Amino acid sequence: MNGVVTATAELIAALGTTSFADRLLGFAATAIMHDAAALILFFEDAPPLVAVDRLRPAERGYLYGDYISGVYLLSPFYRLAKKGPLPRAARIMDIAPEGFPASEYHRRYFSQIGVADMMGVLIPAGKGATVFMSFSRSTGHKRFAATDLRQLEELMPVMAAAVKRHMALPDVTIGKAGKSAAPRRLPPSAPASALTSREAQVVNLILEGHSTKSLAAQLAISIETVRVHRRHIYAKLGISSQAELFHWFLASREI
Repeated sequence: MNGVVTATAELIAALGTTSFADRLLGFAATAIMHDAAALILFFEDAPPLVAVDRLRPAERGYLYGDYISGVYLLSPFYRLAKKGPLPRAARIMDIAPEGFPASEYHRRYFSQIGVADMMGVLIPAGKGATVFMSFSRSTGHKRFAATDLRQLEELMPVMAAAVKRHMALPDVTIGKAGKSAAPRRLPPSAPASALTSREAQVVNLILEGHSTKSLAAQLAISIETVRVHRRHIYAKLGISSQAELFHWFLASREI
């Protein structure tokens, strides 16, 4: 209890100051046991900005490398930030599709950073920005339980109110001194305009981690129709695997 009271006082005192992001993350961190945490700003039309970094070295290298250069586009939390409703706290496996462990995002980022489980908090910050606080447990540790989620949710009214109040003050930002990155623009093998709108939907769902069965259910089509769409997509883009589809997606940034 004393830890929460102290963190609350520090959060209130930080309103309107450059230490607000750090105090906000510290306040949320009182709810759950974790090994690493970060506060990142998601934007509608720009790469993320890292405002507070309390990560382990294994995570840090990937975060400032592939993640903010483009892999964030496939993060279940980034996708949730775009879809809403917010604010919200969630465990990654509660919002990721059933095929997430087999997805390229999981293989190329999540499984590489030594994380067994992750929880996130998403809070609207106005002007197309969303505060994303991530908390992770390292490989070999227990996954987050439903009780951990409830404890984080209990703090949500205070966190959401604090963000709203902070952003209403004049001349303030969140993460002014954070690190960002320019998106990498690699030449795609084919433009996104080569795909139909339904094929673009299929690409997004494949890369999110949906299995063929799950994808068919999402679009209310047959499994065979999904396979036909996949064949057409691969032919149009001149690729032959999900790994190549992943690279094409990061290069095109158009769907």
